[in-house]
Amino acid sequence: MGKNKRSKAYYIQSAKRQKKLESVLGQEMTGFLCTCNDNERDCVREAYNILNEFADQLYGKEEFADEQQQETSNGKDLKHIDLEKTDKTKEEGDAEHDDSETKQENEVKTDSGDPPENQKSLGPAIDNAGDSDEEESLDIEAAVKANVLELQKKNEEKHKHQRRFQQVQCGAKNCVFIRTTLKDPVPLSVAIMDDIIQNQKQRTKRLLRMIPVQKTCKAFADDIVKAVEKLSKSYFENESKTFYINIRIRNNTSLQRESLTTSFIKIIQDANSDNTPELNTPEVVLNIDVIKNVCYLGFIPEYLTKYAKYNLVALANKKKEENLTEAKTCKDMVGKDDTDHSEEQDLKTEKTLQDTLNINYSIPCVKMECKEPEISSDDDRWSQQLIAIDDIRRRYS
Repeated sequence: MGKNKRSKAYYIQSAKRQKKLESVLGQEMTGFLCTCNDNERDCVREAYNILNEFADQLYGKEEFADEQQQETSNGKDLKHIDLEKTDKTKEEGDAEHDDSETKQENEVKTDSGDPPENQKSLGPAIDNAGDSDEEESLDIEAAVKANVLELQKKNEEKHKHQRRFQQVQCGAKNCVFIRTTLKDPVPLSVAIMDDIIQNQKQRTKRLLRMIPVQKTCKAFADDIVKAVEKLSKSYFENESKTFYINIRIRNNTSLQRESLTTSFIKIIQDANSDNTPELNTPEVVLNIDVIKNVCYLGFIPEYLTKYAKYNLVALANKKKEENLTEAKTCKDMVGKDDTDHSEEQDLKTEKTLQDTLNINYSIPCVKMECKEPEISSDDDRWSQQLIAIDDIRRRYS
């Protein structure tokens, strides 16, 4: 055992290869494109928690195949095959032993001089027996191969078993793609955001946006146009809507935004002639994110209106912001009313003053005739002055 045992490094490298194969981003994938701020590990953890919670509510709990049961069943199948092989080899050995005994008996008879009975007729029978043994051996080999292929398929399915949500490297900083086995990720994201709006509870700290992706393709203009054609035909088949096109390109310089937008508008209008572009309040947004050599596509409802660009943190504080804006508007209105009231009061006071002035101006001026006292002589003047001085002394003494 010690000689045939593999080293620990072999198993570590095989696990890394398997993980790398599982984390390769390919085409025709659905999932969620998540953005964060410098903490991708925490972002992935929060995304797993919130996605698994609401997916269990909508679609039920995720079912796992018990690995031990699979291993035991595979071991039983292998043991069964080995037993069949041993039984069949025993049967073949017994048949060969019987054939050798008959040959020895015939040889003994020929040596003793007795002619072998029906020697000519036994020849073709022996040939037929050899052919039947060959056919049986071929059937056995075919059955063994079929069983081995079945076991290989089961093992491949076990190794290729995908979780409902699995992180995939997308090749851009602060961007994480989580693939899913769900056909359409939009209902799940809508349920998450409706719950956040209703309860006004912040569910994530590092995870900022979680945009559903309905399809992935290569980041070439022809491939993107073909993917948008397929999605638009299936999406606008029954009803028409107002739409808006949102394109973001990261780590890629081979695509031109203007040419893509014109081609996408034409495709969407060809899918349904009643579709009209809208810039302010569109019903649906065609969201296109290009990261390196992969394009993420999806038709997202109420992207600019209700769900605040699918920002989970902003949705949790949406009502608070609305209340603040309402309070500011009310304050502004009250201040405006006060200023209007003060202006009215100033006008009233000015009017009253003007009226009073007009009244005073209208009063006729009456001339009062003041007669000076007649003084006859100087003695009288001095006497009057002395009297006035005495009065003053009396008052202030």
